[in-house]
Amino acid sequence: MIFASPLHGFPTTFSRVAKAVALALPLFCAAQPALFAAKPRPKKSAPAHHAKPAAKTTRKPLAKGRRKPVAHDDAISPERGTFAAESVQATLAESPANPFLYARNLDPFFRALAAQQAGKTDTTIRILQFGDSHTAADYFTGAVRDLLQSRFGNGGLGYQFPGHPFNGYRLAGSSRSQTSGWITDGNHFTHLGDGYVGLGGLSISTERPGESVTLSTTCTTLQIQYLRQPGGGHLHFTDNGTFISDIDTGVDTSPAATDVASPTTDPRGAGTMTYACTPGVHDFELTTFDRAPVRLLGLVTEQPGITYECLGINGAYAPLMLQWNQTLFADYLRQRDPNLIVLAYGTNEAAQSAAHNEDYIYDFNRLLQNLHRIVPEAAILVLGPYDRAMKTGRGRRASWHTFAGTDRIIADQKESCRQYHCAFYDERARQGGPGSAIRWVSAGYGQPDRTHLTGTGYRALAQALYLDLLAAYKKFQAQSDPVN
Repeated sequence: MIFASPLHGFPTTFSRVAKAVALALPLFCAAQPALFAAKPRPKKSAPAHHAKPAAKTTRKPLAKGRRKPVAHDDAISPERGTFAAESVQATLAESPANPFLYARNLDPFFRALAAQQAGKTDTTIRILQFGDSHTAADYFTGAVRDLLQSRFGNGGLGYQFPGHPFNGYRLAGSSRSQTSGWITDGNHFTHLGDGYVGLGGLSISTERPGESVTLSTTCTTLQIQYLRQPGGGHLHFTDNGTFISDIDTGVDTSPAATDVASPTTDPRGAGTMTYACTPGVHDFELTTFDRAPVRLLGLVTEQPGITYECLGINGAYAPLMLQWNQTLFADYLRQRDPNLIVLAYGTNEAAQSAAHNEDYIYDFNRLLQNLHRIVPEAAILVLGPYDRAMKTGRGRRASWHTFAGTDRIIADQKESCRQYHCAFYDERARQGGPGSAIRWVSAGYGQPDRTHLTGTGYRALAQALYLDLLAAYKKFQAQSDPVN
């Protein structure tokens, strides 16, 4: 059965994002190979339209009082590494008494979770995390997903980008591929095309017949999200090799179907097809079979339980979400009906000049207001940025210093959460505070770029968040009667 809704899009703009990208791009590109070393094995060739690494830039060293020297070759002895790892583990083991600022704003999520656990409802509890490269790798989100699902039931992967839209895209518990004829919009920072990029800010499109997308995972329900557009092509949909449906992505633009009162209304809109399947592993395939435009916006797989969904784009900023077509985004977000929205941004914003900070605050506040307007029943949790260090100088004069912009972004996010009824979780404080990025490299928990983490580091912080959420949930249960 196909469900669709009309579209009246109005893309918004983030005026300063291009300048900020120029500051953040060199660091991101340098770190990307290490961060996304593990790649899925696609059944078919992955697209060859990835961004080229940017040239390295040189920064002037700061004053001596603002940096912490580290050996240029970053050599770490086994003894030093062991000591650093033990120190990090001890810090993470110290459970803070109140890890969430404005924790009462998580009550709607806890209430829904308690109702499901009490058998009052059989709906799937949905958590959507939007973020940057820390999210996109699915190391952090995948670890949180495993922990939550081991306790509250495996609700599946939830939303996913279609196919294999960028290098290194992987989600634990699935395999995926796409043929080479698809074009990706949304993965190159501000390259959003016309802005019709759906719920996750990323789409793949083609006008060629015989182009396919595959997904193998466990679920009882699959939803296919696509753009309804004039002249849209057809998709041949199979499950485990068996033909299921012909999906028409076109929209009727005949005079009889046109709204006479609004003849200039954009006919493009959110298209969906929902398919119920038997429990177990399924190999899904979508194949175009005519020479006509087809744009895929997402795939959703779920089953009873809880989800922790990964909607991360490398190099993204929170205000980038405002540049996605908001009518299309709102349609799909309402369909997902999340119980909790997690915003995990800030690393790239911290690279922006402080002169543009008022613009950032304005746009971040606008984003929070927009999410509350679209899904007023959903709780919102903001994860503050991780600690970060920057390198200055060369050779023996090289040194690392804690990145000052992170302080500004954390303060901004805390104040926005206070004003717009969101909970805040200080990831940097959970790491051990300023300077953690330097110490975590010695412990094997951080990448050499002092910005990204290793798999071990992401899993450690995922476990910390899970334990802190669980403690807050138990406190909620003790203080209220959430079900009745």
